[in-house]
Amino acid sequence: MQGRFADARPLFERALAITEAVHGPDHPTVAISLSNLAGVLRDLGDPAGARPLVERALAIGEAVHGPDHPAVAIRLNKLATVLQDLGNPAGARPLLERALAIDEAVHGPDHPDVAISLNNLATVLQDLGNPAEARPLLERALAIDEAVHGPDHPAVAIRLNNLATVLRALGDPAGARPLVERALAIGEAVHGPDHPAVAISLGNLATVLRDLGDPAEARPLLERALAIGEAVHGPDHPAVAIRLNNLATVLRALGDPAGARPLVERALAIGEAVHGPDHPAVAISLSNLATVLRDLGDPAEARPLLERALAIGEAVHGPEHPTVAISLNNLAGVLQDLGDAAEARPLAERALAITEAVHGPDHPTVVWARQIRDTLAGAPDKPETR
Repeated sequence: MQGRFADARPLFERALAITEAVHGPDHPTVAISLSNLAGVLRDLGDPAGARPLVERALAIGEAVHGPDHPAVAIRLNKLATVLQDLGNPAGARPLLERALAIDEAVHGPDHPDVAISLNNLATVLQDLGNPAEARPLLERALAIDEAVHGPDHPAVAIRLNNLATVLRALGDPAGARPLVERALAIGEAVHGPDHPAVAISLGNLATVLRDLGDPAEARPLLERALAIGEAVHGPDHPAVAIRLNNLATVLRALGDPAGARPLVERALAIGEAVHGPDHPAVAISLSNLATVLRDLGDPAEARPLLERALAIGEAVHGPEHPTVAISLNNLAGVLQDLGDAAEARPLAERALAITEAVHGPDHPTVVWARQIRDTLAGAPDKPETR
């Protein structure tokens, strides 16, 4: 299917050239061609190439239809999705809030276009570290799509997957499991066993199973998801990097950090090639590689990776994001391994404060952060000598 995406690109480029020649550069048909070509570029893992096309399509739509037209809402949604791919959920949020307002005003509160805007806004809120605010939007989107399309539609599967991801973030993997199992069943029934939508559900179900303490059951799901991703997108696509990272995490949980290392090194190389050195996806791979190196007994090599991941997280998300807290805790653990508990303690304290502010006192991530803080409180500042 990667070949099909690549084969589609020159067709859409030709369609754009024809419409521009026939209608001129600012015609609504040109905006459609621009949007279609941008979609192909996103499928090929090139959101940077897609961005100017969608921005131009949005400008045409606003000039032709005015700022509050449904076609403008579609372009806003597409541009927001591209910005999210580029690691800029903060930039995506106002676009989606505007798209949602347009859709509700034009269509009413229960239209499928409203569900799309709700879904997209919820995923941005999740990326911004606010799953509690995302949850009711996804529940509303799911209810709309079930009412409009019935319980077994692909749009319903998307909402189920996204709601399950939010429940995981809220510390409820048990609640997430039946949602993603249902999404997987829909995907396989609608698309067959080898579709990228099925790979997404397999990956989500595997992460839920890992959270529930069953990495052995998660492993074959991730191996299948990785095989689908490589067949559909080719070996160097961002979706493949996600599967590699998730499989590496499961191998670590199964006590095989040596097997995990080449997977996460490959994921990091993909992320840097596709996104550049400062993208949130790169920070995830850096953190995962650092934890693997720590498992392998090399905290000194892990430290600069975690410092870099922390810097990316703070630059992209700000200093109070839950992803930043994870990096702080991981770096604190490495510093403790290196015999510098004094430097590690303030990092752990800061991580605990962030997670408590985001999740409340009883979330599993808060419990983990508190354990790290308490362990460091009793750790010696320097390793004992013999």
